[in-house]
Amino acid sequence: MVHRLLVICVVALATACVSPVGPREPVEFQSATRPAGSSSFPNWDEPPDVAMKQMATAHPVFDSAAPTATGTSGAEKIDTLWGESHRKFKEKVVPKELDGINNAPRKELAAYAIQRLFLDPVDYVVPATSLRCVPLDTWEAHHGSARAETIDGTRCVLVALAVWLKDVTVPEVLFDRERFLTEPNYAYYMSNMNVLTYLISHQDGREGNFLVSKDDRRQVFAIDNGVSFGQPWPYYNWFVPNWNVLRVPAVRKDSIERLRGLERKDLDFLLVVAQLEPDANGILQLVEPGPPHDEQTGATLRGTTVQFGLTDDEIDDVWDRIEDLIEEVDEGDLPVF
Repeated sequence: MVHRLLVICVVALATACVSPVGPREPVEFQSATRPAGSSSFPNWDEPPDVAMKQMATAHPVFDSAAPTATGTSGAEKIDTLWGESHRKFKEKVVPKELDGINNAPRKELAAYAIQRLFLDPVDYVVPATSLRCVPLDTWEAHHGSARAETIDGTRCVLVALAVWLKDVTVPEVLFDRERFLTEPNYAYYMSNMNVLTYLISHQDGREGNFLVSKDDRRQVFAIDNGVSFGQPWPYYNWFVPNWNVLRVPAVRKDSIERLRGLERKDLDFLLVVAQLEPDANGILQLVEPGPPHDEQTGATLRGTTVQFGLTDDEIDDVWDRIEDLIEEVDEGDLPVF
């Protein structure tokens, strides 16, 4: 009896993990270009390159941190001042081990970096994501409680930051196949999202991890990408449709052509997507990435120098998915528009 129950549970879990993907079929339009009026950044306070500078230099507004409405890893919404302007970010403390199952800054950073391979900044799916080390006294004044330094020998708390998007919502239905086949704007943004989640093998399909713009563009954003890049089983998101597979019936031709122009060596930058070293005050600062400490370990510490990136094997897997995607298109198994 116990054995039968175990088999039933395993089958149920497997079924949930590989929930059906619909047929590949052509859309009812010839092409889909960026919707009119989408040349700006209506869901960002600033373009991504400016937002990255803000995350490095903005000053926290005291007593402004609050837990996010969703999530399980202690993320907070924080208010900052950049010049005379307020800017909001999602803040998550980097674990002392530097990496974790549901708190993996290196994977969040890599997801942000990979979209640059096939998307223009205005079409980014992942909000600007970076790292910052908050001085201990600033942290205490900001949060009302003391916290130990993340890295021994430094004087700061290392956090991952991401832009807090505006005018977005959790959709009642993330993906509507019939709408995809008939509406170019809808297909444009759903293709962008699904190609990205496929390339990074996104395995956390809970509804709060995806947001859409409130306007007619319906741009789609993936705001939590830590459970990705071949997360070892067992991961816990069994009972939701995960996006590590291509669920859309067709993809944008422009994305495929940009990926087609890559070589495997073009992905080597993912070995180190962020490197930090302490300044004279013991505060870790982002610096130009150097050679990886260890190509088989994604988050490493050498002395007080920290590196975050993907492992060589994880990058190989990304490359394999790029090749598989192109092969499906070339063999006529995956329509493009």
